[in-house]
Amino acid sequence: MAGEIKRIPLMLLPLSACETIGSRFRGVGVKILPFYPSVRYDLRSIGISYPPENFCAIAFFSAMIWAMLISIFVGMLLARNAAIPPVAKVIFPMLALFFVAVFFLILHLSYPRMIAKSIASKIDRELIFAMRDMLIQISSGVPLFSAIDNLANSNYAYISKEFRIVSNHVKAGASLTEELEAMAVRTQSDYLKKTCWQIVTAVRSGANLASTLKGIVHMLVEYQFSLSKSFNSELNFIILVFLLTAAVLPTIGTTVLVVFSVFGMLGVTPEVFGGIIGLSFLAQMIVIGYVKMKRPTMFE
Repeated sequence: MAGEIKRIPLMLLPLSACETIGSRFRGVGVKILPFYPSVRYDLRSIGISYPPENFCAIAFFSAMIWAMLISIFVGMLLARNAAIPPVAKVIFPMLALFFVAVFFLILHLSYPRMIAKSIASKIDRELIFAMRDMLIQISSGVPLFSAIDNLANSNYAYISKEFRIVSNHVKAGASLTEELEAMAVRTQSDYLKKTCWQIVTAVRSGANLASTLKGIVHMLVEYQFSLSKSFNSELNFIILVFLLTAAVLPTIGTTVLVVFSVFGMLGVTPEVFGGIIGLSFLAQMIVIGYVKMKRPTMFE
């Protein structure tokens, strides 16, 4: 990987805690891992070498911290409202504790896969320019291994990282085609997999490698344009969701609470109004984060 991952987004504990808290409470992770077994492969794909059981343990404790903070906040909001029955003031924080803990635990365990997909999209973006570079070199008569070695020493981030592994292993005596096959197996990018297999097939069959690379570059360009078209068609719906979370739902929610307050139910206190604003702000951040994640970044 181009950079070492030290922290998972929204996780309150760093990955280094896998060696301390994670190893000490490994039994907790052992019980969680069967419910989400794919996390062991997701961690490996993004270069995290910590045991998956340790990672599940710190994910659990981070989720519990989030759950306790939010349940305490919910309890404080309910305690300020005398119209709410005492039973509800106990049940709602407990429900918030449970559901928030489950939500953040699933989120923490899902983030490695999301990071792997993000890395794969970056690889797909860089692959166009790397393959054009290789095409120019091959067309100029440069041998395939020399072209791969040049890409390994170039500034193509994840692509250079992958080709550097191939170059180092071949220099140590490994077969070039076998190393390309190994790269196709370990990478998260579907298009890098296809590229590796097409290059291996062209080498073994004696086909024109320059023609093969031209086809690969054309395929990658068409893929990036299809991503842009797909995002444009999805953007209108995303804008509608953003307007709902930013204006419509807070307004309607406040109106409903005002109506209920006429009948002596759930009045609009400063705490409740602040909670509505906070939830709206959080929803907007989620939508913005989704747009940032889905936005094509071909030319960054």
